[in-house]
Order: sequence, then structure tokens, then C-alpha cells
Amino acid sequence: MRTFLKWGLALLCGGIIWGGTPLAHAQTELPGSLVKVGHYTASTDYLNLSEYYQTTRKTTVTVQYRPTYHAGKTQQRRLTLPQGTTVAGYLTTQKVGTHLQQALLVYSSRLSYALLSHAQPKGYTVDPIADTDATPTVISGAQLTAFKRVPCPKYMVAYSHGDLYAGGIAAALSPAEPTGTSLRITPDGVVELLSYDANTNANLEFYQRPDTQAKITRTNFHDPYRDLYFAHDLRGFNLQRVSRTGTQQYKLTIENLHQPQHILGNPLKGVAGTFDSLYLVSGVPYYTFIGFDGASN
Repeated sequence: MRTFLKWGLALLCGGIIWGGTPLAHAQTELPGSLVKVGHYTASTDYLNLSEYYQTTRKTTVTVQYRPTYHAGKTQQRRLTLPQGTTVAGYLTTQKVGTHLQQALLVYSSRLSYALLSHAQPKGYTVDPIADTDATPTVISGAQLTAFKRVPCPKYMVAYSHGDLYAGGIAAALSPAEPTGTSLRITPDGVVELLSYDANTNANLEFYQRPDTQAKITRTNFHDPYRDLYFAHDLRGFNLQRVSRTGTQQYKLTIENLHQPQHILGNPLKGVAGTFDSLYLVSGVPYYTFIGFDGASN
């Protein structure tokens, strides 16, 4: 679920609870589990719980794109995923005729811009609204053998879809949509720095060409620190130079402050509360939406 869905709910919130005890040190991938988020005990059914799959061979999937600036219809394109590509999604069943068959629904809009741009029509942007149960990126039948289940990659921050936004506590608790800088970590292992484009059609503001991007070549995770390594420097980040040769020359440190923020919902109106996690990215404050405290009507 992307940030624009969170902010719509946040406008109806009734109050705020500040962070307390830490969120669990590592993400559990088990639905129906209970974890501590600050002072609140939350069900993983309502947190941003993703499953991750990796391609075992080169395969193609359908991705939907929307007009970026003009009015028009969506377009679907075939995108080739190289062998070893990690994607986020979930395994479900779909009715085909009178039978049920297994299907893997892939969240294609979370993939890196570098990968998505291979199939992107001119003047179009990947459609984040399509990442629902009705997504066109459905893998079924014999093509399912091209994907294997893998653990959550170490470079993905806990219970986040990988989208972090510049700002500290005040920004995380604000009902206003973020309009500054976004750091995105994609399932296929790319870090992107994105600027807000106010001229796009709705919900596409943070999906344009990154200001800078690079493939993650190594990850070290020792809670609360997550160190990401790159072959070259990244403009806009304060990276540490750790080597003069090879593919691990620069390091970006992401620190989990373990101060989750809870915005209360409105039970009388059937609106769930929301959670955000606070991070320091090379010392700069960021936050990320990690889920809800219950169901909404």
C-alpha cells in the first residue's frame, strides 16, 4: 500500500500516541502474528507484510502504465524480468471457469525505475493504483515455476514497502502529504532518490525518473543499523568511502530509531489508526509508513 492511501485516512484521525518500546528487531513474515509497535500490540495482518519471490529464469510479466501528465487510458506492456530478480507480491487463488488455481500477484510498481523503464511507453508512468487484487501482473500456471519464495531481503526496512520520506516526527504525524524528497529501496535491490513532481497526474508524484539511483551490492544488518554498499557514489547522499576498488566502495547507513509513531483512528467512523517508523539515513531524518492498527470500513 502506498503513502497516498495512508494520508487520506490520516485526515480523519482523532489523536496521537508517541512512540515507546521498540518495534520487533526483524520483520516476521507470518500473518496473524502479534508484534509490539511502541506501546501498541499490532497484528501483522494490518502491517505492511509482503512476501518476496525471486525469478529462477528470465520471464516476462504484464505491467500497467498510466499517462503521466495528460488525460488518457492506461496501457499494459510486457516487461522482462532477468533471472535472479526479486519482487514483492503474494500467493493467492483465483477462479478460472469453475476451478480455482494458484496465482502470484506481483506489486510491479515497487520495482526499480531502471527496470520498469524498459517497457514504459513515452509519456507514461507505472500505475501504483494497479497494485491491488485486480493487478494485471498475475503469474499463474506453468509460469509459477519461474518464481521461488525467498526471505525478506536484508536491505528492505521492516514492515515498509521501501518508500521513506524526508522529515522527522512532525512530518510523520502531519496529515499533509509529503512533497519533499523520497528515498526508495526496491525489492530488486536498487536505491533511488526521488523528488516530488507536483505536475503529474494524481499519485504519480514520486514515481518519476530518480535524481540518483544505484544497485545495492552488499548489505550488513546489525540492528538498529543497516549498511548498504554501492560501486559508486550517489548524488544527494552523504556516503562513506570505504574502498578504492571493487563493487563495495561506498556505504549508506540507515539507522532505525525504534521510536514508532501511532496516529489514532476514529473507531466510531470505522477508520483505523496508522503507524510510522523513524529512521536516520546517513544522519538525515526520514520516516516510512508501516501499516494500520486495525481494519477500516
